[in-house]
Amino acid sequence: MNERVAIFDLGMVLSTPTGMYDRLAVLLGSTPAAVEKGFWGPHRHSYDEGITDRAYWEIALPLIEGHQVKDLDAILPELVTTDTGGWRKIREDAQTILEDLHHAGTRVFVLSNAPRSFAETAAGFDWAHLVERYFFSGLMGVAKPSSEIYARVEEALGLPGGALWFVDDRMENVTTASDRGWHAHLWVDDADTRAWLAAEGFLS
Repeated sequence: MNERVAIFDLGMVLSTPTGMYDRLAVLLGSTPAAVEKGFWGPHRHSYDEGITDRAYWEIALPLIEGHQVKDLDAILPELVTTDTGGWRKIREDAQTILEDLHHAGTRVFVLSNAPRSFAETAAGFDWAHLVERYFFSGLMGVAKPSSEIYARVEEALGLPGGALWFVDDRMENVTTASDRGWHAHLWVDDADTRAWLAAEGFLS
C-alpha cells in the first residue's frame, strides 16, 4: 500500500473562531466568559454526536450565568448561525497548508466533531475544493475519541491506519488514532503542522 492521505481536525487545527462568544453573549444578554463556560461540557459531546440544536441549547442555557433568554425558539436560528459561522472560516496559514497539499497531489480529508447543523453547511465552505471529503460526527452518530469513528473512516476510504496521517489538537483523539495505527500528530500551531508534514514527506 503506497497511498498516503492527510486528515485534519477542523476546530483549532484549521479554524479558530474570533468573536464568537461576544456575538453569542449579545444574543443571550450575558457575558462572553459566561457563554464560553456554558458552551462546552458533556452536552457539547452529545451535540457532536447528533442531538438537535434545540436539545443542545436547552441544556446549555441554564449553564450560562445571567442569560436573559425567555423564548429560545425565537433566537435559536441566530444562535445556530452564530455558532456554525464561527468555525467556517479557516486561518490563512492553515489554508496555505491545504493548498500546498492539494497542489502536491495529496488527498486531503477532514475528520471533525461537529453538530449536524454545521456539517450540513460544508458544501458552502470557500475552501471546500481543497478537501475531498468531510467526516463529521454529527452525521455519523459517533464522535472522537471513540475508536468507532476512526474505524468507519478507514472503511470509507478503503485504507488501513498506516496509510493515514492525522492532525488533531486533543491528545485523546491523537492517542486513539495512534492506537489504530494512524500516523497521528498533536497540533500546536500552523508552523509546527507544516514542519511535521514536511518531515513526513508531504511538503518540501
